Amino acid sequence: MNFSQYIFLITVGVGSYLIGAIPISYLLGRFWAKIDIRTKGSKNVGASNLTVNGGKGIGITAGLMDCLIKGTSTVLFLNVILGVDPYFLLIAAMSLVAGHNWSIFIGLEGGRGIATAFGLLIGFQMWEEVLVLTVFIGIVGRLILYKDSGFWCFISFGLLPLLCFVFQEQTHIIVFSVLLGVMLILKRLMSNENSIRKGSVKYTLLCRLVFDRDILSKTAWLERR
Repeated sequence: MNFSQYIFLITVGVGSYLIGAIPISYLLGRFWAKIDIRTKGSKNVGASNLTVNGGKGIGITAGLMDCLIKGTSTVLFLNVILGVDPYFLLIAAMSLVAGHNWSIFIGLEGGRGIATAFGLLIGFQMWEEVLVLTVFIGIVGRLILYKDSGFWCFISFGLLPLLCFVFQEQTHIIVFSVLLGVMLILKRLMSNENSIRKGSVKYTLLCRLVFDRDILSKTAWLERR
């Protein structure tokens, strides 16, 4: 790459991070529901926690904005309007998720990146993967089988690289799916300033990895003070 391409790559990365870092759930919570989502329920700065503590309307709004504005619209703008290189899109996608998960605007806190990640799948036009994750895992799993969204998100994005391979996606899409899974898992393990009690490290990390919470009981986790 020449110098101008390096500058453009940095611009795409930084710009995407800043877009992803806009804390939509925090802002809607502050100005719509009059709450600080960082102090409520799971303290996660995302649509799920906002739904529990602010209501379905505000939670769905936040989720759609994270998905379609942050994820889908940004990728489509870079791909369709600007026609950037596929690996530039990869950098942009990872920067968006990083910004959402570790927002510079709220002390490097953030959501779990699920809605934004799903928006990226749509933006990359990964329709087969979207269909499988939505119908067979999201709907069947979430509504019929074991009803725990955190668990099914773990299964979904763990299977994403395999689905990309089965559907013969391009190399940069497969790389994207792997990196996305790593980033989502990393956020789960780090959580948002939730310290791990001495003697329960393995138990807590396992619960974070599989269920996206520090304890096994979902009700106790969401309703704690």
